Amino acid sequence: MRPAGALLFRIHTERTAAGLRTDKDLAPLVKQGEPAVVSASCSLDTGRVDVLTGAPAA
Repeated sequence: MRPAGALLFRIHTERTAAGLRTDKDLAPLVKQGEPAVVSASCSLDTGRVDVLTGAPAA
């Protein structure tokens, strides 16, 4: 993926996750920790998943 495409993908992914976290129906559940809304990207070449935002605390 070109650098500009990667940046746009990251921005879109993070904004989508943020929108889900603040959704009027989901927000109360997310605040309680269930469900976790996580943004991530997956490499189709390696299968590696990189979590961008929202990873639950271990």
